[in-house]
Amino acid sequence: MSGMLNLSRNLGLITGASVMGAGFALGAATASSMAARPEAVAAGMQLTFVVAAVLIVGALVITFVSYTIVRRTIQPDRQ
Repeated sequence: MSGMLNLSRNLGLITGASVMGAGFALGAATASSMAARPEAVAAGMQLTFVVAAVLIVGALVITFVSYTIVRRTIQPDRQ
């Protein structure tokens, strides 16, 4: 069980870091962040935070749905 938890944590970390980096590069529209203008860096950071917010909302939705399913499974309807 702990092995699966560690695997999912590592996959999330690697995927999140690569998605954030790709989002920044896309938003900044440059290959080198060192040579980017401040406006480009700001645009890259804005896109990065939007992607992070979308991922957080997605994780919250998945958590809420799975919690609801488990709760219904454990506690049958009382009448």
